[in-house]
Order: sequence, then structure tokens, then C-alpha cells
Amino acid sequence: MPKLYVVATPIGNLSDLTPRMREALERADLIAAEDTRVTMKLLNQFDIKKPMTSCHRHNEEGKAPQIVERMLAEDLTVALTCDAGTPGISDPGHLLVRACHEAGIPVEPVCGPSAVATCLSASGFDAREFAFYGFLPRERKALNDKLDAVRRAGIPVFVLYESPHRIVELVRAIAEKWPECMLCVCSDLTKKFERIYRGAAPAVLAMLAANPSVEKGEYCMAVDAARAAQAGGFARNEVYRAKLRIARLLEDGESEP
Repeated sequence: MPKLYVVATPIGNLSDLTPRMREALERADLIAAEDTRVTMKLLNQFDIKKPMTSCHRHNEEGKAPQIVERMLAEDLTVALTCDAGTPGISDPGHLLVRACHEAGIPVEPVCGPSAVATCLSASGFDAREFAFYGFLPRERKALNDKLDAVRRAGIPVFVLYESPHRIVELVRAIAEKWPECMLCVCSDLTKKFERIYRGAAPAVLAMLAANPSVEKGEYCMAVDAARAAQAGGFARNEVYRAKLRIARLLEDGESEP
């Protein structure tokens, strides 16, 4: 009988591959990978040789029915992977999973490392209740509207992803909007150059701005807006003073050798 394994993969350090993940990859007749080149590196590391097919954001809508058709016709076991982390969590994969459910094909999740959970574990924030928003809008007005919506949701701790080229702008937007909130910004989790920036939003902004390599790596960020949420908004003079503090911190950071 065909089966779909939804296989989480290491978020950076390949040594995090668990025996169960490896077993699922070895049992698969076919691997549906977000990027076959990335998955090939993982397979080569553990001397696993399997045929692969691409299943990514731009082809999944058409590819998922084709893969399911093959699974049914050839009685295939397929392992679904993304480049890092868990398929379907801000990564492609949910359309193939849904198609398998609709076709009556068993779906077996194989859990593994998560940037969201790893970031929260390193934050020291009270994450008994949190929300995950993935990537926020890029355009400033849309971003501002989304942050307002997040705040209205009333969940004080939330987790975001951001690209290395936009991380400073995102942190700046949060620092200007909620200068009292706490951030834990993680870069390249589990990798050789892992960095964790933690503190009040303006301080974290200064740390990032002072790093000449800030535009390298992958970012996951936890935000603890509990104090900002309780404040119910800031007066204009408070926001102005916060902007001045941010400007001074940035100047101090840029003056460091």
C-alpha cells in the first residue's frame, strides 16, 4: 500500500538527523524534495541513494496530483522533504499532503528539528502560549497593519522568519512601534556561526546594525510584546523618545571598531 512520509530535516547541522528520519528516507521509493540539490547533500552525507523529484512552491499545485497518481499506480512509498525543517511550515508540502489524504493514502509525520521551537527554547520568554506568523509583508504599510493585527490578537509571544537582507528593517519597524518589547533574534541556528541576539528591541537593533555580516545567514525571531500589549499604546512623545534612543544606539554601534 502506498504511503507518504512527511520528513523533517535538520535546520542546519546535519548531525541532527535522527535514526527515524534516516529510516524513513531509506524506506522511500521516491523522495519529493523542495530542492533536489539540497536534499542530495543530505542523502550523500548518510550514503542514501534514492530517486528524487522536485516539489516546490512554484510547481506543487500541478506536481502533487502527478505524484499521487504514481503512488497509487506503482504502490510507491514517498518521503516528502523541504530544504530545512518541516514541510508545510512556511515551506511547500501541504498540497501533496492534502492530496494524499484525499486519495486515501496514509500520511506519517516524521518529526525533527524546528527553527521555531529552537528559537523559543533559547529566548527565555514565557512561551506557554505563542503564535507563529512566518514571513510578514515586505511593504511598510502592509507590515505596519500586520503588526497591529498581531498585537490585537492578544498573544504576547510570537515567532517570525525573515531574510538576511530584511532583518534589520523588520527589527527597526518593531523597535519603533514597540520599543519596550523584548526580542530574541537567532541567526544560523545549529550551524557553525550561530548567533543569538537578545534584549530590548532598540538594543537588538543596534547589535544587528553593528554586525558587518548581518546580511548572511537565516533568521528566526521570537518577540515578547507582553509589556507593549499591556501598555495599550504609546503616546507620540514616547515614540519620539524611543526613536531618539534607537538613533543613538545605532550611532554608538557604528562607531565601534
